[in-house]
Amino acid sequence: MKPAVALVAVLAALALAPAAEAHVGSPDAVEDGQAGPYHLLVTIRPPQVIPGVAQIDVRALADGVTRVEVVPVPLRGEGVKLAPVADVARRSLDDPRLFSSTIWLMRTGAWQIRVTAEGARGTGTLAVPIPALARAVRPMPAFLQALLLALLALIVVGAIAIVGAGLRESELPPGAAPDRRHVARGRIAMAATAALLVLAIAGGRRWWNGEAGLYRRLLYKPMQVSVTKPSADTLALALADPGWLRWRQTDDLVPDHGHLMHLFLVRSPGLDAVAHLHPRRTGEATFAQAAPPLPPGPYRLFGDIVHQTGLDETVTAAVDLEGASALPAAAPGPLDAGRFDADDAMAIVPRAATLAAPVFVLPDGAGTLRWLDARAPHAGETVALQIEADAPDGRPVAGLQPYLGMAGHAMIVARDFSVFAHVHPTGSVPMAAMSLVEGAAPVDHAQHHGMTFAPRVRFPCVFPRAGSYRLFVQVKENGRVETAAWDLQVAPALSR
Repeated sequence: MKPAVALVAVLAALALAPAAEAHVGSPDAVEDGQAGPYHLLVTIRPPQVIPGVAQIDVRALADGVTRVEVVPVPLRGEGVKLAPVADVARRSLDDPRLFSSTIWLMRTGAWQIRVTAEGARGTGTLAVPIPALARAVRPMPAFLQALLLALLALIVVGAIAIVGAGLRESELPPGAAPDRRHVARGRIAMAATAALLVLAIAGGRRWWNGEAGLYRRLLYKPMQVSVTKPSADTLALALADPGWLRWRQTDDLVPDHGHLMHLFLVRSPGLDAVAHLHPRRTGEATFAQAAPPLPPGPYRLFGDIVHQTGLDETVTAAVDLEGASALPAAAPGPLDAGRFDADDAMAIVPRAATLAAPVFVLPDGAGTLRWLDARAPHAGETVALQIEADAPDGRPVAGLQPYLGMAGHAMIVARDFSVFAHVHPTGSVPMAAMSLVEGAAPVDHAQHHGMTFAPRVRFPCVFPRAGSYRLFVQVKENGRVETAAWDLQVAPALSR
């Protein structure tokens, strides 16, 4: 870092660092929930660095909301009772149901964004947990460096000249020329001033480098996972912390939908085989999983975990599966109950549906899954993907059975694996994190046993960047998990 730009580099780094990511390459958090009597869809675009500014969009899904306030508070602890003054969200002139705000998150850690909606039916509050993480720092632009160097040079030269002139001529009568003694005194003063300024700039540079080093130590380092094969039909996973903040541990995981880890395997490069698994814990930071009977080849592994602090992470790795597939093409097939969890599901998907032909035909004549109002979303746009399950006769099924306590699960995977997101009908925020909000009722998926959901399921989400994606959707019918897939091209972002 050049001495001339040390002071302003902090501001430039805070302004230009790239966004933090909640899943893999997917930074935004989306929550579909109730604020008292009001149904809201909340999108949180996390700050680029900490301290940083988060963008909040709140969409009322019905008329009646007249005012929305947002405020950040810690996820838990005494700070929950000491909330700052809430920010009043701005109502869109073009869309009266859309409210937007920007709020500061000042410290790294687990936060919640409290959204309060007011209207004719009273007041309601929805709390959405969000981890505040700093991820990276960008260098200062060259033009800004040049500008600051020029300004610093002007200040240094001006300061030296002012001090020299003051000691050389301040005692002389008007119009008198300085003698040798005054000239020498002025030159000595100028040299001393220059030396002091050099020391000050060097000290500032050293201070800034120390602050920059401290900041870099706080940059988020994702949890790592190593995958080994103790036997031909078993995968062993070990979590490891590469050295980040002390409050992130490997043995503090909390169950999400009844499982400590949701493990996804997607075959590369075709994305034509997928597994949704739930490894069993074997140690403080180790898990074991029966190798799924999928076609051999390279796979990308994504493991969703939630810490008791509210931090949710997705660990990633590459793994090779060996041996012939035990599944018939496009069919999930029966699983060995002794080796696999009852919630495990997998499928081979040789051909996906598309936006032009959005009906996915399920194997064995089980019916279809249809993407309603299928269209190409724009990058950064909050969308709701609506999927309907139809019986073989084309009519909607009587209802969907709970799968992991939900009406369905969706996985968004970029073709180059730069993006992976696991979303639910409630959005992208894990239910385990929602239950950690102070005062929230614990999530009990057992209450869903025996019930059925409507045949139509909705997945609120954001595609973070333009490009080619495959969308996987899993629902449960007649005691069997069905997996469907759609290929889509996400359009470039619209200007905000």
